[in-house]
Amino acid sequence: MSEEDAAYAWSLNTSGYFAPVLHASIHLGLFNIIARAGPGAELSASEIAAQLPTKNADAPFYLDRMLRLLACYSLLTCSSRSIREEEDGKIERLYGLAPPAKAFVPDEDGDALSAFPPNLGTIEPLLYLKDFILEGGNLFERVHGMTFFEGFEGVTSLLDVGGGSGAIIDMIVSKYPSIKGINFDQPHVIQNAPSYPGVEHVAGDMFVSIPKAADTLMMKDVLHNWSDELCVKVLQNCYDALPSQGKLIVISFMIAETAESSSAAKHVAHVDIIMFMHHGGRERTEREFKALGKAAGFSGSEIVSFAYNSVAVMEFYK
Repeated sequence: MSEEDAAYAWSLNTSGYFAPVLHASIHLGLFNIIARAGPGAELSASEIAAQLPTKNADAPFYLDRMLRLLACYSLLTCSSRSIREEEDGKIERLYGLAPPAKAFVPDEDGDALSAFPPNLGTIEPLLYLKDFILEGGNLFERVHGMTFFEGFEGVTSLLDVGGGSGAIIDMIVSKYPSIKGINFDQPHVIQNAPSYPGVEHVAGDMFVSIPKAADTLMMKDVLHNWSDELCVKVLQNCYDALPSQGKLIVISFMIAETAESSSAAKHVAHVDIIMFMHHGGRERTEREFKALGKAAGFSGSEIVSFAYNSVAVMEFYK
C-alpha cells in the first residue's frame, strides 16, 4: 500500500468528525463573520471569537482547530504570521473564505447553503454498520513497519512511558532481544498487563517521576492527550530520568503549520478534533514539539522518520 493510499484511508476513517465541525461552524456564523470583513479578508481565530457571544477564554484555541479542518477541505484559505520573534516562537493562522465557502454566506436574496446544515441525527445510525469496521490487517505494522523499529538500533535498555499493556515494547524486544524492556504505566494498568519475555512491568505516575532505569525512553501517542503544561511536566520527568547521553523517542501524529488538503493532513486534523473533544489534548506541529522539548530542558531534537506524511518519530537529546 502506498503512503498516499494509507493516508487517504486514515482520512476516511475519521472523516465523520468533519460534519459536526461544519455544522457548528454554520450555526456559529463563522463564514458570515469572515465575509463581513470584506473581499479577500483573512481573520485570526481570536478576531473571529471576538465577534461571538462567548465568555469562554479558550474559544480562540478551539476555533483555530475547527477553522484549520475547514481549510483542509478547501472551504477556507489559511496563511500564518509570526506573533513572537524568538526561534521557537508561535505563529498565528489567518483564515479567509475560499470560493466554495461563499455558498454558506447569504447572497443578496438571502439564499445560502447554510439553510441546509448537516443533519447530525442521520449520523448515529451509521455507527452500527458492521461493514464499516471490517477492514482487517494490522494497521500498526502497515503504518510503522521498519520505520518504527529503526530508531531502536544500538539501544541497550528501553522504558516505554505510558506503555499500557506492554504490547508495543514487546514488539520491539522481540525484534531486538538484547534490549532490556521496561513497560511503565499506572498501577491499575500494570496490574492487568500480560507477561512478556524480556519485558519488566513497572507501576507509577509519569506526572510524579519516571524510573531511572534505561538509557532510552519512549512515548507513543501520549503527548497528544495532554495540555502543553502537562506535557512539559512529563518531559521534564523524562529528562530527569535519562543518563547524560540518553535520549527520548516520541512517536506521534504531527500536524502541519498551515492547513493542507492532502489525505494525511485531513486525517490528522480529524484526530485533532477528536483529541480536544474527548481528551482536552491536541495534535502539534514540529515547531510546537521542539518548543515543548526546549521548555523541558532537552538540548535538541530532530525528526528521524516520518511515516505516511503524518506520523513522526522524533528524538529528544539530553
